[in-house]
Amino acid sequence: MSTRARYQFGCLTRRKRIRTEDVWQFRFYETTAEGRRCRRSRMIGTVVEYPTRADALRMVERFRLRLNLEHRFAQSVTLDALVDHYVEQELPQLRYGSQQSHLCCLKRWIRPRWGACLLEEIKPVAVEHWLRSLALAPKTKVNLRSLFHLVYQHGRRWELTDANPIDLVRQRGGRRRIPRTLDVKEVRLVLEQLAEPYRTMVAVAACLGLRASEIVGLQWGDFEWAELMLLVKRSVVHGRVGETKTEVSQLPLPVDPGLAEVLQEQRKRSPHQGRQDWVFPNRAGRPLWPESILERQLKPAAVRAGVGKIGWHTFRHSYSKMLRAAHVDLKVQQELLRHATIQSTLNVYTQAVSDEKRQASRWLVRSVLRSETGGSSTESRPTNGTQWVPIATLSEAQEEPEVVGAVEVEIGCGGWI
Repeated sequence: MSTRARYQFGCLTRRKRIRTEDVWQFRFYETTAEGRRCRRSRMIGTVVEYPTRADALRMVERFRLRLNLEHRFAQSVTLDALVDHYVEQELPQLRYGSQQSHLCCLKRWIRPRWGACLLEEIKPVAVEHWLRSLALAPKTKVNLRSLFHLVYQHGRRWELTDANPIDLVRQRGGRRRIPRTLDVKEVRLVLEQLAEPYRTMVAVAACLGLRASEIVGLQWGDFEWAELMLLVKRSVVHGRVGETKTEVSQLPLPVDPGLAEVLQEQRKRSPHQGRQDWVFPNRAGRPLWPESILERQLKPAAVRAGVGKIGWHTFRHSYSKMLRAAHVDLKVQQELLRHATIQSTLNVYTQAVSDEKRQASRWLVRSVLRSETGGSSTESRPTNGTQWVPIATLSEAQEEPEVVGAVEVEIGCGGWI
């Protein structure tokens, strides 16, 4: 005759200690491989760490989940317990940067508001109103919603809940402002205000469009000098070496001879020149911290250069914009930026050049209002998106040397950009 398995609550008691503070002890039964039920106990913490019984019970709940995996729906689970389970099981599989981001969002925003709530008590409309009340950027709110959804999906996968209310939560994304970009002249002005090795670091950011974590993660062995190629193999966040953001981030990049010469000069100056040595090390031979460089070197240099507030990612956006100004094929832009999808290249990074937009508007207005303004039939128009030629002399213009848009863009990094 089979017996019905019951939900095991366990027993939480306060144990006296003579020389130290009292402790909270959790007692429970555990079934061994032979089928025997044995009594077990586990110390939760001291009364200094958990002053009240309710505080200790919140910590006990994560252990109860493990004890009752086969009949977990017999007892309601709080979001705090689910988050603890997520941090223990899922978070170690993510990149270090993602781990820190998730932990920060959980600790600062999600757990203070929803941690004590039972999973079935959290409703979509309440979460929507909460997100709207936060004085955060739309993109940050989207990230919070995504993480909240991810935690619930973890609960469904482990059968700790049978629903995900965040599926019905609506949150519009978008940016509050267009990302800042620099033109070639402004990049040169910033470079003139920097000393080595920061000047070379910014040159790499502007000429190759690398992320800050990838720049400090470069080693001399990543360069193939004979083929003038670079293989980005790792990233460094807060001094921790990890994988690149995506597999596509490891696509090979061409290195212009001018930039290669600049990098070789950096290698001669550095006491660390081996293949396994970092390209931009500190005195101890470890990678530099880009956050510190940004505050102490890059931002002051930008102010002295008169270009305003910038960040490391400004150079990546500028790199994309300069590729667009040079009318580089979109697929080539995607591979140079090493984006997983072309949508990121088009929707997030690429911006149309102002002079091109002005010429396009001028052609359209003059075409529509030609009879009213008395415009001639020789107004210029775009042909293939890369040239502007007079309509009446289109065939003649096609025989002339190609002109790259209406913006002068210098390609290649001979010298300093």
